[in-house]
Amino acid sequence: MDVPKGLAGVVVEETKISSTKDAKLTFAGYPVEELKDLPYPAVVYLLWHQELPTASQLKQLEHDLVASMTLPAETIRLMEYVALEPQHPMSILRTTVSLLGTTNNGGKLDEPRQILGKMLAAIAAIIRLRDSQPQLRVNPQWGVVENFMYLFMGRRPSAKQLQAFNTVMILHADHEFNASTFTSRVVASTQADFYSCLTAAVCALKGPLHGGANEQVFNMLQAIRHTGVAPQRYVDAQLAAHKKIMGFGHRVYKNGDPRAKILRGIAKEIAAETNNQVYFEIQEQLAAYMLKKLGLHPNVDYYTAVIYHCLGLDESTFTVMFAACRTAGWLAHIMEQRANGCLIRPASRYVGPTGRHVPAASTKLATERRKII
Repeated sequence: MDVPKGLAGVVVEETKISSTKDAKLTFAGYPVEELKDLPYPAVVYLLWHQELPTASQLKQLEHDLVASMTLPAETIRLMEYVALEPQHPMSILRTTVSLLGTTNNGGKLDEPRQILGKMLAAIAAIIRLRDSQPQLRVNPQWGVVENFMYLFMGRRPSAKQLQAFNTVMILHADHEFNASTFTSRVVASTQADFYSCLTAAVCALKGPLHGGANEQVFNMLQAIRHTGVAPQRYVDAQLAAHKKIMGFGHRVYKNGDPRAKILRGIAKEIAAETNNQVYFEIQEQLAAYMLKKLGLHPNVDYYTAVIYHCLGLDESTFTVMFAACRTAGWLAHIMEQRANGCLIRPASRYVGPTGRHVPAASTKLATERRKII
C-alpha cells in the first residue's frame, strides 16, 4: 500500500466546521464568498456553533470579545522581558500563549471567547513592542476588529481599512485540516487544555511553508523592486536555482484559491489608497507569468502580504497577524476534537533495517560494566 505524502487525501476525522470539498471553501455549509462581508464576530459564532448568531447573540459576543482584549500588567511585563532579545515575533507569540496558560488558568478565563480576546490583545502587544510603541487600551464603544486594528496600528482605521481587514480576518479564520489546525487537534485529542493546543498550533504556523509564507512573499516583492529586475527574470533565476516561488500553488485548489480571488481586489484597492501600487503591479506581472509558465495560481498568502504592508505592518509580523485571524478556527477545532474526537495516534511504516542483533562481544562488555557499577 502506498503511503500518501504528507497525508494528502487521507481523511483522519469528521468535522462540521469547514470544508474545501470540490475546491470550494465553506464554513458550516455557507460559501465563504457569502460570508466575507458579515461582521467578523458573526463568522466566529458560526465556526463555534455551526449557526449564524441572532442580533442579541452577536451583540453579546462582540461585547465579550472586546471586554477580554486586555492583558494583565504582569503578562505585559513578562512579554517585554522576553522581547528584550532580538527574535522573530512568532517566537514571542509562542512563549506568550504558553504564558497566558499559566496566568489565566481557571474559571471563565478558559472560555474560548475570553481566550480569543486575549490572543488578539497579545498579538497587538507584540507588534507594538517590536516597534517600541506604548500599549493602548480598547474603546468599549468600538467593535472587536476596529479595536484590534487600533491596538496594533496606534490609530483608528478608516472605514475602508476596517471593512477590508474585517474581510481578511474572515477569509483567514479557518481552512479545514491545515497543518496548524491539525496540530491543534492532535494535542486536543489528548484532552490537553486550550492554551497547550494553541501553543502547538502557533509552532506549526511559524514554518515558512505554512503561515510564514506571507512574509517570504513580501521579501520577494521587495527584492524585485529594489533590484529593478523584471519579475519574469526573477522567477526564471529562482527556478534555475531550484528555489520555490512563495505564494503560488495549493494542495487543494488546483484552479485558484477562492480566498485569493477576493483578496486580490482588496490588495488592489488598499495599495492605491496608500500609494503602494508598485507592489501590486509586481504581483500582477508575477501572477501572469507563473500561470503561463507553471500553471500555478496565487494562494491566500500572496495578496495578504501587500495588504499587511499597506496597513503599516513590518513583514516580520505578518505571520503573527495570520495567527490572530486563525485563532477563531483553531478554537473551533479544539472544541470539536475535545468533545467528539478520539486520541489521534496514526500508524507508520517502518523502512529501516531489520533482523539486526547486538554482537555477543558487546553484550558481554555491558555485563562486565554492570558488575563494576
